[in-house]
Amino acid sequence: MITLDNIVKEYNKKIVLHDISMIIEHGQSIAFTGHNGCGKSTLLKIIAGLVQPTKGNVNYERSFLFHYVPEHFPQMQLTAESYLFSQGKMEGIEEIELRKRIQSLSQDFFFQSMLKTPMKRLSKGSLQKVGVMQALLKCPDILLLDEPLSGQDIASQQVFIDKMNALRKNGVVILMSCHEPYLIDAISDCVYQLDDGVLTPVNQRNIKEKKWYVLKFTNGDQCSVPERWKGHLQYVENGCILRVEEKDCNIVSMEMLQAGWNLRGMMNESDMGNDQVSI
Repeated sequence: MITLDNIVKEYNKKIVLHDISMIIEHGQSIAFTGHNGCGKSTLLKIIAGLVQPTKGNVNYERSFLFHYVPEHFPQMQLTAESYLFSQGKMEGIEEIELRKRIQSLSQDFFFQSMLKTPMKRLSKGSLQKVGVMQALLKCPDILLLDEPLSGQDIASQQVFIDKMNALRKNGVVILMSCHEPYLIDAISDCVYQLDDGVLTPVNQRNIKEKKWYVLKFTNGDQCSVPERWKGHLQYVENGCILRVEEKDCNIVSMEMLQAGWNLRGMMNESDMGNDQVSI
């Protein structure tokens, strides 16, 4: 469906993506992993045609309908319902059908009580739900997801996984920037890692065999999270949780304590059953 030929992207004379070539085929679900700032979001935007590469070409088999869910969704005065309605109208969905779809999706994602809330008052997790619902109002050919589950509650995560797998069965191509191995395992059949601008395939078995721990912290006044751990973060009531590899547990704990957080629990994810990232 899409071919990337020797893609290079530079920002301020720094190479973010270096000589990337790949073929995206019908029905694939691909996950891109890598640390924050490594270029995953930029690669998704280049594939979607939202950003132009410095060098190289992106070739499309034909014209496709892309839907894109960004990691950081804009906060606006519009209510979530008004925003979804306006986007659905732009997609050409008839009003009666559109209202049915909005109500159905808001029920699926436990969002009914927030439909009338101005988007500028919604949390990051709730804004992400709006982004996902918008992307699902009409079935796309290609769905691009930028860290789609950061900040999501466990029940909404499972709804999201089920809907993504339903799209896969219908032949929708899914391209996702993601840190969470359980999400990669649930919906992706191909994984690539970005490191120093270079894209390399990843053996999914290696991802599954890593040991992951969930650390829960409660915060003091105005605590910040070290930048390199923000991609592992989910805010919860009275604090946050971080999901990290076993090898990173000590350094995460030390840096969070130095930032003013209080460690309240740590558990091996494999011992948590279906709770995934809940303590």
